[in-house]
Amino acid sequence: MAKRILESDNIPQVPIHMITLDRFKGVDLSSSIVNVDPARSPDAPNMMPSEDGFPVKRPGWKTQMQLQGQVHGAYALVKDGKTHQLIHAGTTMYKVSQTPENTWNAQVIGSDMNDAPSVGVQLSGKLWILDGKTYRCFDGETLRPVSEIATIPKITIAKSPNGKNGATSYLPVNLLTGFRTDSYAGLEATAAETEYYLSFNELTASKVTAKKLQSDGIWTDLTEGSDFSVDRKIGKVKFKTPPGKSPVDGEDNIQITYEVASKAEQINKCSICILYGIGGALDRIFVAGNPDEVNVDHWSAWNDPAFIGDLSYGTIGSAQSAIVGYSILADTLVTHKNNEENGRNAFVRKGVSNEDGDAEFRITNVIQGQGAIAPRCFASLNSEPLFLTEQGIYALTPSDITGERYAQERSWFINAQLCRETALRTACACVWGRFYILCTDSAVYLLDGAQKSYASKSPYATFQYEAYYWPGIHAVSVWVQDSKLWFGTADGRLCAFCKGTQQDDYNDDGKPIEAHWCTPLMNLGTWSNLKTVTHVWITGKPYPRSGGEIYFITNKDWEKFGRSYNIDIFDWNDIDFDRFTFSSWDGPQVVPLRKKAKKIQVFQLKIENKRMNEPFGLFAVTINYRVGGYVKK
Repeated sequence: MAKRILESDNIPQVPIHMITLDRFKGVDLSSSIVNVDPARSPDAPNMMPSEDGFPVKRPGWKTQMQLQGQVHGAYALVKDGKTHQLIHAGTTMYKVSQTPENTWNAQVIGSDMNDAPSVGVQLSGKLWILDGKTYRCFDGETLRPVSEIATIPKITIAKSPNGKNGATSYLPVNLLTGFRTDSYAGLEATAAETEYYLSFNELTASKVTAKKLQSDGIWTDLTEGSDFSVDRKIGKVKFKTPPGKSPVDGEDNIQITYEVASKAEQINKCSICILYGIGGALDRIFVAGNPDEVNVDHWSAWNDPAFIGDLSYGTIGSAQSAIVGYSILADTLVTHKNNEENGRNAFVRKGVSNEDGDAEFRITNVIQGQGAIAPRCFASLNSEPLFLTEQGIYALTPSDITGERYAQERSWFINAQLCRETALRTACACVWGRFYILCTDSAVYLLDGAQKSYASKSPYATFQYEAYYWPGIHAVSVWVQDSKLWFGTADGRLCAFCKGTQQDDYNDDGKPIEAHWCTPLMNLGTWSNLKTVTHVWITGKPYPRSGGEIYFITNKDWEKFGRSYNIDIFDWNDIDFDRFTFSSWDGPQVVPLRKKAKKIQVFQLKIENKRMNEPFGLFAVTINYRVGGYVKK
């Protein structure tokens, strides 16, 4: 029988297929693990994008200071070229400063704060702080209740002593103080009058003061007891000698200042605030959050947060739905509520001057959509107001077609995990560079304002921000200070993230950072055939000292160890003889993985670095594989 001879050149070759991942985005925690885009990761804790978008390990954080009590807020007053930093922890307000030796000092400036989250804004060279207990002001030296420095309004002018001839209302009553002033015009008909009736009765025991206009135009002080007496019950001042007719025609000649019971608690109990004014100017403070009037807010006089008139308030929506926070949208103020009737949760107001020149803030639109739930999660990224809802992070944005405003989802890629968090209502947020940072009690979530996905999986949103997450960071407050991201903890620690420019920046208070990047679970182009992965190459981002461990996951093996690798750069100043290298190449370094994964259905790679003081990053992942026979099981 003749033998069949095969020439070597005619042996059938099984084709090698190649997949290269080198265009990375963020994480996708919401899709099925097999439906994640190859550029994203279904599991990448403690990673973030580099400046050019490649995934890198985040820098670590270090405790800078230990205070007493939960850290509720941080504030900076910039005045006369100097920055004053305040920290609210427990029931204490601290003024903190850094020494030339880079240590931190804390000076107690207030010891009766509310043990609850606080908020604050800067206006007129002062910080104005609300904690739900007392409305306070910090001027760079002293922290005091605003009631101590509240503006005393002149509520009437041209008032008749006996009140029968009426008066002209001038300024509203200031809710922040019980003091107010009546101004009287002495006429020929009332020149003999000695009894002057005030606009209010039931005066407090505080001393009543009076001033009288002299013929030379100078006001002189009159003293209670020697110049006049006061009937506090009925609100009457009796002068020993008649003040007489005004020496200047058309001018008032008597001013009486007195105190009645204050209504400052209406403001003291507030815990929400923002700056807004006519035409979008940031020259008035708006406050809300009083649990006794959940749908009411108040606003101050122009450039004077120490004066909040009793008529300067708005009733927003129903009393069953509380005001949660504010956003600025162009020149309008958006007041956010939760669970408002018919889902009308965002009230748009515009500040205008009426015919009398007084400020009015009229509702111009009501937006239907998800209600906000976290008062400390309002921040603006790329000029978009962002806020947290039960369904994720949303933005207020103009429609491309109608110009109407509506809310859009922005956090689809992390919502499946974010919305399972148990403490969303106490979450806090800020904007740090290109990122919107949101902290729950168990993790930090990032939205990257520099990376947008327009292939949106949310049908009512034009795009989603790429997202990342850092588990295990228990932040109860977050802020930016000197371009660094800071956070406070429940046990009073002030922590700051490192810049990531030094090797020892990559640890969390002396503990290694556990970071990895997983590819999606890939079927390598077909579900019906078995595959054999023949080669894998990892292209690592260069650092003076870096490396990691490579694992692969298949339907046969869970996190099977592939290899460990180092991609160090020689440096005379950092020599470790246990991993000595002569390499001075500071470009991308390719690391091969020679272990095969045979006859598998699905394949996933995990590249991990949880080493102390080591940065880590990826430029590319390349996978070679062959397609075999059909899956028969």
